[in-house]
Amino acid sequence: MDPTHSIPLDAAGAAQLLKAADTARARAAAAVDHRTLARARFGLAGALFIYLSAFLLVFGNQTQDAVSGAGANGYAYTNVLLIPFLVFTQLMQGVQNRARVLRTHRRVLRFVLLGMIPFGIAGALSILDIRYPWGLNLLVAAAPAAPLLWLAGKSARRAGPPTPAVRTALSRPAATMTGALGLFFGVTGLLAAFSWFPVAGLGLALVLVALLTLWSSRWGLPSVGSEWSAPQWTGFAVSFMLLVTLAVVLARTPWNTPLVGVLGGVLVALPLVVAAVRGPRS
Repeated sequence: MDPTHSIPLDAAGAAQLLKAADTARARAAAAVDHRTLARARFGLAGALFIYLSAFLLVFGNQTQDAVSGAGANGYAYTNVLLIPFLVFTQLMQGVQNRARVLRTHRRVLRFVLLGMIPFGIAGALSILDIRYPWGLNLLVAAAPAAPLLWLAGKSARRAGPPTPAVRTALSRPAATMTGALGLFFGVTGLLAAFSWFPVAGLGLALVLVALLTLWSSRWGLPSVGSEWSAPQWTGFAVSFMLLVTLAVVLARTPWNTPLVGVLGGVLVALPLVVAAVRGPRS
């Protein structure tokens, strides 16, 4: 029989195929861990809001000359803000794999992209030296985060009762990469206090590219994120916040000194390094 020849189906056969497809979709939906997914999406919404708020605080509503002279590094502080957020998006992929998410929410993604339009407008106003009330920065940052927050709430409503935690030690690659991320963030914050940070930023970008090339391996960030539980995510959240805060302090205050950078870098690295050696996963 010709393998390319299709066998016509009668109404009963077509109905049976549709029923089987519905059953498969229902099983896939039931397998999704909505509780883990809700936490991850709440975290993504918060990270996006914090990142955009900090970016606008550092660069928004001021002239290009003022930004260029900020802490002698100017727009190079973009790297300090962007690195932890890009790392977080990679870790999130692992959480989605762990939660068995098989599809993306394209409609929500479109709303997120639409929510970025006010961010672009705020940037254009700053370039044109058109001032606006600072409080608008918070609304601008909230616009793309709001759809993700709605999606997180949707997952939370679908979540079932909590299940008993199964505690397992992190694998060697995951523990090593967790500590390495802490050191990477710490070095990023430390170097940002020095006048030659724009040059060092190129090296940090290469390190980030190297991390991305490990995407599908056991050492890749998605694999690491799939193993993390409360201790690691808490450590990451603290390091994330400290690094973003350090960037704002260095860019917008007189405390842009090497001593502040060194102390801040140590504080940034510490939570993830500690989480790498002490936290089991659940």
